[in-house]
Amino acid sequence: MTTIQVHLPDDLARGISKLTDNTETFIIDLLRFRIQEATLADEYRLAGSESKELSRDFASVDLEGWEDEY
Repeated sequence: MTTIQVHLPDDLARGISKLTDNTETFIIDLLRFRIQEATLADEYRLAGSESKELSRDFASVDLEGWEDEY
């Protein structure tokens, strides 16, 4: 485990202490959540790019065989 010294503004430290008695665990959990969130955001961006690419690849045949009337 790596030790990192963090200086929190007083208002932030008071806010955390209102939520939990264990500031260290709270910060660790919050950092894990933010890293996971950032990773998911990157994966969603990649999936969006892939979706757009697939749409372009199949654009010429997407409407093939479809009628304007039902």
